[in-house]
Amino acid sequence: MQVIGAIHSVSHALDTRGLKLLSRIVDLVSRILFAASLPGRASIGKNVFFHHSGLGVVINGASVIDDNCEIGVHVVLGGRAPIIGAPHLERGVIVHAGARIIGPITVGEGSVIGANAVVLSDVPPRSLVVGVPGVVKRTGIEIDAYQH
Repeated sequence: MQVIGAIHSVSHALDTRGLKLLSRIVDLVSRILFAASLPGRASIGKNVFFHHSGLGVVINGASVIDDNCEIGVHVVLGGRAPIIGAPHLERGVIVHAGARIIGPITVGEGSVIGANAVVLSDVPPRSLVVGVPGVVKRTGIEIDAYQH
């Protein structure tokens, strides 16, 4: 397990046990060490890989990242006020460097978000999304071709 993942696991465990202040202090460690914001409230699954130890990653506390995802540097999973909610990355999603996934949307299983894409709407499973705003360029992709 990566260090950033271990730090988040501790923070998440503290948060779920109602120790919010202690959880926030642990969150501060990841901000200092990795310039990353992964709040304990966020749900991050198993085997999630953060490239370069999650450098510059910002994740909304309401975000959900399922198992086996890859997150590049400077990725943002954020909210979109006044709309309530945050992104949900389903199993095996790859998000490349600098991508922004904004609002209460779902990125389908096995999808790939290209570098610097800005995704504002749901993404079907096994799709490739690129551009600003993000556009589905391919569907039915094989994730093996895109994995690290």
